Amino acid sequence: MPCCCGVKHDQEGDETVDDILDLAARLGKRIASDPRGEAMARARGALDKSTADRKLLEDYQSQQQKVHELEVGGKPIEPEDKRRLADLHGKVISSQVIKDLLKAQMDYVELMSQVSNRIEQEAVGGSAPIS
Repeated sequence: MPCCCGVKHDQEGDETVDDILDLAARLGKRIASDPRGEAMARARGALDKSTADRKLLEDYQSQQQKVHELEVGGKPIEPEDKRRLADLHGKVISSQVIKDLLKAQMDYVELMSQVSNRIEQEAVGGSAPIS
């Protein structure tokens, strides 16, 4: 019998949620075996193995954040901060490990967006994703 939220709950646990989580686990394994999932895992592994590229990416992200906070706060951005950001940017775009990671991330995000849209369409019965 449905409760106040309209969902039928089993007294020994919510089997519907368990079924959904089982499907999610299977979907996750399937995504991992997709070429885009495999490429993402390889790219993450390569970054994990490269301390220099990992540090470079962390430094770049940190400098980006610093400059962004200065901009948002209406504070002046020192020329040294601009130079450092530009220098780090140049190094980031020349790193094959980071380029491979960014490409894998773009492809993976596209896949995940398609999956999310399909789940949403099926769940709400519509044909267009909700934005």
